[in-house]
This record gives sequence, C-alpha cells and structure tokens, in this order.
Amino acid sequence: MSFFNSEKLQATQKANLDLLQQISGKVFASVEQLSQLQFKALRDSTEEHFEGVRKLLAVRDPQGFADLQASFTQPSAQTERLAEFNRQVQALIVGTQADIAKLTESQVEAGTQQVNEFVESISKNAPAGSEPVVAAFKSGLANAGTVFESAQKAVKQASDVAQSGFDAATAAGKAAPEAGAKATNGNK
Repeated sequence: MSFFNSEKLQATQKANLDLLQQISGKVFASVEQLSQLQFKALRDSTEEHFEGVRKLLAVRDPQGFADLQASFTQPSAQTERLAEFNRQVQALIVGTQADIAKLTESQVEAGTQQVNEFVESISKNAPAGSEPVVAAFKSGLANAGTVFESAQKAVKQASDVAQSGFDAATAAGKAAPEAGAKATNGNK
C-alpha cells in the first residue's frame, strides 16, 4: 500500500516551481521600478545642483549673494522630491510584499489541504489501536496551522503599523517645511 500519489507529488512540485517563478518575477519587477525611481531622483537632484551653480555664477553683487543664500534656507523642491521618493519606495515595498503574500497564501492553503488528505489517508489505513497516535498527530497539525495563522496576522499587523508610522512621518515632514515657510514669510 502506498500513501504517496506520484501524480499529486509532481503537480505539487510544478505548482511550487510556478510559485517561485512568479515571486521572482515580482521581485525583479520591483527592483526594476526601484532602479527607475533612483535614476529619476539622481537626475532631478543633479539638475537642481547645476541650476544652483548657474544661479551662483549669475550673482553680481553682495545683495544678490545674500538673496541666493537666503533662498537655500527655504523649503526646496529637493526636499519635496525626497519625500515623494520615500513615499514611492514605501508604496513599492508594500505592494510587492502584498503581492508575494497573496501568492504564497494560496500555495500554503494547497499544501495544508494536501497534508490533511495525507493524514486522512494514514488514519483510514492505520492499524487497530493507533487511534490515539493519529489523534495526537491531527491535533499537532491543527495547532501548527493555528500558530501559522497567528504569525501571518502578526506580520500583517506589523506591516500595517509600519505603514501608518511612515504615513504619519511623511505628513509631519510635509507640515514642518510648510510651517517654516509661513514663519519665514511672516518675519519679512
């Protein structure tokens, strides 16, 4: 008597390979998007620095230099770009994590189903008197499933808390330059 079905085993291996390919595709796409974000940020920052040098070279008198120096203390477009870059990176990370979680969740469910089928097969074919061992095995699997679900919920909650913290920090970061600009404009 055999407890293993070779066709199911092959199907499982193929499903796992497909899952790995899908996860790899998601990771590569995310890395590509991150590279594009970094390249754009570098290009924009470089342009801003060249513009600053052009302004410096255009200064002809001490008052012009003082005005240029005062403009450096104002919230700049670079600060806004940095905040936007951080928001986009965070969104990319959260999106990739959610996509991978969805992919793996379905695979875990299928694996759990297969394990349950295997345990049922064993319990049907177990010799007389082995009911307590089979019951203990089933109980252990149920407990493992509960622990996995709890861990999955904890990871999701931690991710949500991190996202909320990032959103709050971003909002606070946006408010600080605006408050500074209002204070500076009010002192003129």
